[in-house]
Amino acid sequence: MTKCDKCHSRAIIYQRYSGMHLCPTHFQEDVRRKVREDLRRSGLFGRRARVAFGLGGEGKSAVLLHIMLDIFSRRRDMDFVAITIEEGQECASRSHQTRRLAERLGVPVVIASPSEARRPDEASGCRDQSDLKMSLLRDAARTAGSSILATGHSLDDEAEAIFLKFLRGDVDGLFERRDGPGSLPWIKPLQRIPEKEIRLYALTHDLLPAGGKEGSCQDDLHQQVRRHLDGFDSRHPGTKYSLLRSIERVLLLENDNTSGAKPLSDDRK
Repeated sequence: MTKCDKCHSRAIIYQRYSGMHLCPTHFQEDVRRKVREDLRRSGLFGRRARVAFGLGGEGKSAVLLHIMLDIFSRRRDMDFVAITIEEGQECASRSHQTRRLAERLGVPVVIASPSEARRPDEASGCRDQSDLKMSLLRDAARTAGSSILATGHSLDDEAEAIFLKFLRGDVDGLFERRDGPGSLPWIKPLQRIPEKEIRLYALTHDLLPAGGKEGSCQDDLHQQVRRHLDGFDSRHPGTKYSLLRSIERVLLLENDNTSGAKPLSDDRK
């Protein structure tokens, strides 16, 4: 039996990037710690807030909602609403499961449906569909009076998006800010957690709807990028995190230079 490196109980996961075997208790603590750190970095939760969750039919957004409800359970000034996008009859079953899950967690649900003018046709690419979905989520969140939009994007999602933008030469998109003046702040508290760990957390808390996964858009390029990143991260643990961190460091340097602060010194000198 493989033991947890922190308490010697039976381990349920081995994190290759950290070199740690973790039992159920310490695994869950690790996931929550990463979420708390991301929320703290956002600087958005020092005052009253109404948070809208983009709730899909997969486990990621359910895990995010479950963890944030736990973190803010004693905050009377926090309010939550779940938003799900109903894109057609094929999504009706998933929306029903989503609604039941949110009700189980005590969170009201708003169903947002695209109008015919905004509904993507079969020729629409993944990027167009993703942009439309985010636009619908933002509109529904504003209508619900929310001050923050939270989505369950994983480390895998973020690394894939960054790599795709590199391949497309989309420099503007690569360094696009999600919290510009007048915009609804958009946070991704699970962005430092690998997708397989989020799924394990969902399984241990019975948060996976029937069917397990949302039918997300995955064209050939997305699938190839996901496979290559998975393979490279398997051989070189931490690759996906390095991609995310590299973009964050560039944005941090840009912030420092814009505000007149001195650039970070190079410790190698």
